[in-house]
Amino acid sequence: MESILTQSERDAGVKLLDGRPYYLAVENLEKLEPDDELEHFIKRLEELALKEQVQHVTITIDSSFDRNFQQLKKKLYILKSRSLEYINDLSMETLSYNYNCNITFLSADEVGVDVFLHMWEISMSSSMNAPSNYSIEEQYEGMKQEIGVQYKTSCYAVFKEGIPLGVVIPIIEPGTTEEGRLFYYGLLPNQRGKGLGTIVHHIGLKLLKQKGASYYIGSTGIDNEPMQQIFRNNDCVRIREVVTFTKAF
Repeated sequence: MESILTQSERDAGVKLLDGRPYYLAVENLEKLEPDDELEHFIKRLEELALKEQVQHVTITIDSSFDRNFQQLKKKLYILKSRSLEYINDLSMETLSYNYNCNITFLSADEVGVDVFLHMWEISMSSSMNAPSNYSIEEQYEGMKQEIGVQYKTSCYAVFKEGIPLGVVIPIIEPGTTEEGRLFYYGLLPNQRGKGLGTIVHHIGLKLLKQKGASYYIGSTGIDNEPMQQIFRNNDCVRIREVVTFTKAF
């Protein structure tokens, strides 16, 4: 599919996450200077969204670049969330399974895609992070579009003694070869508060390292203290606060 990123924008670190027709998501837009360059990019982004009948555009920027906030608000972007980003240098970590072997994980193919999607949907309920605008089926299709064929080896359901715990989706960030992300990670509501979140997140980090990631970038809502504690438990270091704006088309 058509991409609007120029080579200079890629070199600057701007990212376009392509989940058409459901979403286009842009990160690191604050790296575009001067302001007229930002204006031109947003114009091209919105033209693509209209052409491809994209439902939503989201833009995530560093919270310290507040001058960009007014530009986005003037273009009718609405503040969706504030999040904290963390990093973990996986190349320096010795990730071992130091938990009871009764916790297992199976691919979506092994448990069945319908079962995996059901667990994913339940894991999203009562979350402290901002809710999604899409059904679980739309999120799954958007993910497949965004990350490409690696989705086939990225979707895992996690169990303890056969009882569902949650899901984890480790991916290599599109456009990179070593940046690990968890497209989604979450526990079922009835499994929260038991100390299992750190273990499931750790499984995600282990799977990322097996995929070839040398570092991990994760984020969570600014008010999601339980997830922030999980990051700290797994030796992730906070690097910045980001703000996400969204606009429906």
